[in-house]
Amino acid sequence: MICLSATHFSIRRQITSKIVACLIVSILMPIPSSQAACDADPVALQVLGSGGPFGYGRASAGYLIWIDGVARIMVDAGGGTFTRFHEAGAKVSDLQLLALSHFHPDHSAEVPALLWVQRNDLTVSGPTGSDQYPSADEYVGGLFGPEGVFRAVTNGEGLKTVTVDVERSEPTQVFSIDRIRVRGLGVPHGIVPAVGYRIDIDDVSIAFASDQNGSDPAFIEFASGVDVLVVHVAVPQTVSGSGADLHAKPSVWGQMATDANIGNLVLSHLSAIAPRNANNDLTGFDEKLAHLRSTYDGPLVIAEDLICVPIGAK
Repeated sequence: MICLSATHFSIRRQITSKIVACLIVSILMPIPSSQAACDADPVALQVLGSGGPFGYGRASAGYLIWIDGVARIMVDAGGGTFTRFHEAGAKVSDLQLLALSHFHPDHSAEVPALLWVQRNDLTVSGPTGSDQYPSADEYVGGLFGPEGVFRAVTNGEGLKTVTVDVERSEPTQVFSIDRIRVRGLGVPHGIVPAVGYRIDIDDVSIAFASDQNGSDPAFIEFASGVDVLVVHVAVPQTVSGSGADLHAKPSVWGQMATDANIGNLVLSHLSAIAPRNANNDLTGFDEKLAHLRSTYDGPLVIAEDLICVPIGAK
């Protein structure tokens, strides 16, 4: 039998108290902002949402462009990106442009939440409309205009809308100030009017392919030579029917990246990925990646929410 003196019990109590105190502090201490990972480079891409319309733990499509440590541009605002935006340490008051690719909810549903306290000037860009989908003007007006659903949010003040004609063969300049130039180009996404974007900041550049089927070679020219290209790998190689009309196959994305001679490829909008399995692997993705790799052998990043990708050297 082992006997412990009162001194031993006192020491044990002190140790236990310190452990409990440390645990409490570690729980209550705020998690460091993901912004820190974006401050290391003059220009960086942060993925707010790497998923699609399905609730697999990823937010839907949304991205930030950080310039000198400040989030200046947001591309898309799908479900969940409002929370990710604030987890990233970004401020709505710092945004200069909100560039929306199209008006499916997994790309635009969080705009009212994002602008709930917005009072500064902000440019909002998006596509022309159709019988089934609003134009950028109609979308913003339907939310924040005098008769809009959320007219009390901003009263329409401080919002400037720029519409990209998706039928136009030439890119449309949607924003230009100081070092920043942003252009939009219509991309084929079935019957859905959609826009791909190219952002040039000084001598670095990034392009967002948006949701598209990859059938228009004009986008390859538009994205030619960019440092980073973000593509949405939403469907498998075997896709057919309406899915193929909406989204490019993995091998098509790879060929587009190769033909455009891009520096780095970011694979996002991973809507067909189920939750991670017991081995923490991305289930159902290996085959897509193999087909993409059959046409592209350059550097790539598989997106996760809140990761940062430097935009610069190839």
